[in-house]
Parts: sequence; C-alpha cells; structure tokens
Amino acid sequence: MIMERGKRICNVLKDVRKKIAEENEIEYVTTECQHKGDCSGTCPKCEAEVRYLESQLARRRLAGRTVRLAGLSLGMVAVAPALVSCDVKGDLTVDGEIGPPLAGDPAIPENVQLGENLIFDLIPAEAFIPLFKGGWVESEVYDVYPDGKLGKEILSNIDGYVPRRYSVQSDEEVKEYISSDADPDLREYRMHQYAYSPYSNSLMIGNALNLTVASIDEDRMECYGEVFSRNWAPDAFMGKYVFTRVSDETVAEWDAAYTTPKE
Repeated sequence: MIMERGKRICNVLKDVRKKIAEENEIEYVTTECQHKGDCSGTCPKCEAEVRYLESQLARRRLAGRTVRLAGLSLGMVAVAPALVSCDVKGDLTVDGEIGPPLAGDPAIPENVQLGENLIFDLIPAEAFIPLFKGGWVESEVYDVYPDGKLGKEILSNIDGYVPRRYSVQSDEEVKEYISSDADPDLREYRMHQYAYSPYSNSLMIGNALNLTVASIDEDRMECYGEVFSRNWAPDAFMGKYVFTRVSDETVAEWDAAYTTPKE
C-alpha cells in the first residue's frame, strides 16, 4: 500500500537524520508522525527536522569543524536534500537494508543556541500554537553578525521586496498573500502546511521558509534564519526577522483583495 511504503521510507530517513546528528554531536529529537491516510511524499514536520539539521551542519562548517556523514555512500551524500526529506521517489536503502523505526528519543535540550551569543529558551508547542494565530506581517529585517550584534534594519532598502504576510488558518495551515512592486495587479494567495518543532523552535512554512523562533507573544514574533542573497553585509551570520500581528480587519481586507490561488 502507498501509506505503508511511505511510512517505511519516512522511518528510514528519520534513522539517517539521527545517525548524522549523532556523528556531529547535534541535539536531535524526533517524534512519531501523526499523519493519517495515504502519504503524499511531503511532510512539513519532517522538512522542519531537515532544515534544523541542515542549519546545525552549516554552523559547524562556519566554525571550522568537520562535518561527518557516517554510513552514507558518496552517491547518497550527493543527493542529501532528498535523502533526509520525505519528498523521495523510489525505494531507499541504508547500508543495504531498510532501517528499523527509532527505538527512542534523546533528551530534549533546555534551549536553542545559534552561535555563541544567541541562546533562546525552548518554546513548547503548547505555548507556541495558541499564540501563532491570526494575521502576521514581516515588519523588520536585520543583518546578524557572528558576535550576535545586529546591523541596520534593512527591509526598506531591499529593492522590489514585498514583506511576507500570512494568516493562520488552523494548527497545520497558513495562507500567504503574494504581491509584487513590479506588478501592481498581482494579487494571489497560496496555502501552506506548517510545522513547529518544539525541540529546536523551528517554524517551517511550506517547503521554503524555515525560521528559528526566538520569542513570540500576542503582538510580535522574533525569528532567525537564512540571509537574503542581496543587500546583506558580506560577513552577516544570518538574518533576524520580526513579524508583527495585524488586526482581524486587516486579514479580512487581504482575503477580499487576494482572491486568485497561485498555481
């Protein structure tokens, strides 16, 4: 059955991620997938784990530390993004056989550390989910340097960039509103699944946006993530993104204006 095959592949990939994390001394916790029904081959929860692991490996490289990929052939390493993701076509083997489900989870750490000077308390899902609701707009963007200090707020200096806007539809889905300075008539929306990983404060929206949440309250969410390819300081370590909550009236205006689903 499709579901059984999908679950089997998912278990193999989780085992691969766990091995990579152990070899590189990365804190890593995974939980059983709660998806019901046929597996479509994509999973925001697993993708959030992938992005967390990728970011931790990237930080090891930035710090000059060796990254180890134990038990993986060169061919498997070459397709690493697909290897640790559920978005996989065809059969997959690890060391010649299908790996078993994980026997247990390591202890959850007390905080999340991004570099030496950025340390945040873990935000449990039961605290994050009730706050991540309503509408949010990206209001501030900063360079972040290796020492943890922030650069200038640069959102207004990114040519043609429209701040990201979302409204939370449920505990699993958000709606993105898409427009462009270059095309004033563009008014589209896209639905995304999202996942929040409480062991890493990782917020994954769709398959593209992955952020580490530093703090969230009723009105403001501060996150860290990958930098843009433009307008960043050459030695920027990562970016800081601030999202501000908007009113229900503003969300209603977005819904009325953005009526075309994006293909």
